[in-house]
Amino acid sequence: MRETGKPKAISRIGVPRALMFYRYYPFLKTLLEGFGYEVVASPPTNLRIMGMGTDLCVDDVCVAVKALFGHVRYLEEEVDAVLIPRLVSVEKRDYDTFTCPKLIAAPDMVRFSFPHLPPPLEFVVDVGRAPWWWGCVRLGRKLGVPLRGIARAYAAAVREQRRFEDLQYQGLLPADALKRMENGNGGLPPGYASEDRDVAVAVVGHPYLLGDPLVNKRLVHWLDSSGARVLASTMLSPRELEREARRLPDLSWSYERELLAAVSHFMEREGVDGIIYLTSFGCGPDSLVTEMVRREVPNPHGRALLDMVLDEHSAESGVRTRAEAFVDLLRHRKRSRSRAVTA
Repeated sequence: MRETGKPKAISRIGVPRALMFYRYYPFLKTLLEGFGYEVVASPPTNLRIMGMGTDLCVDDVCVAVKALFGHVRYLEEEVDAVLIPRLVSVEKRDYDTFTCPKLIAAPDMVRFSFPHLPPPLEFVVDVGRAPWWWGCVRLGRKLGVPLRGIARAYAAAVREQRRFEDLQYQGLLPADALKRMENGNGGLPPGYASEDRDVAVAVVGHPYLLGDPLVNKRLVHWLDSSGARVLASTMLSPRELEREARRLPDLSWSYERELLAAVSHFMEREGVDGIIYLTSFGCGPDSLVTEMVRREVPNPHGRALLDMVLDEHSAESGVRTRAEAFVDLLRHRKRSRSRAVTA
């Protein structure tokens, strides 16, 4: 372990497998390891973790926050401190941009809900005011890491994050990209990525919904077992999203702007037969953007769009039924159109 002058009271830092874990975990893990700390990620969400989170939260918050609380409760006996990212703004535009309020307030919610724990370590990103790397400097200085060590850890973290994103652009979902990084870059591609399938379904949603099989009730598995190829919004590059976003109304919520652009992309993309739009029950930005998807995004090919709202009470059987019925519908429409063309 590199000598960094870190506080002796902290040696193991936990990262909850929720919210921004599915977007930035390789970056955060590499950064903290570069600072000289052992990083402990909580396990994939299970019923016990989700139950603990549901018990700790008020009913009104979305399922992703309840999952976060469950993971923090799991980690509290395992680590010396918990890292919670605080993402205020993640891009600079000629108008103000923000992330969802729950991402801005996540450290505060944890701090006041777990008063017996040390205050969570924060990784603050507020690109509207300071560059991304400034959050790394703040975190490193709080942990007693010299500037040279911070710079070295930051450079390594950026490389790992690019590797993680490249795997997703090649067709892997966030959880599979993380597994691929842990096990090496080899291995067979997952079945859902097969281009030989007769139907292709695009799933658009936040990475923390797409990446957590318990939260999404194994949606991708049910689509895969129905014989559909699965594309996802997380597989689109920033360039593809930006190209679409320019055609759409401005939106101050950066991540929701991405989702809107992803729907627009898949509405136009050749080979896509239908789109499933995933949202969290109780999420204010999601509820607005769902309406914008319906009203603002052109659908020139008349593609089927299925809204799927998730919460902690969602049943796997219900998601399975809807996924299988959607694939059957798309298959039926495709065959009907093919017969009409040949008639």
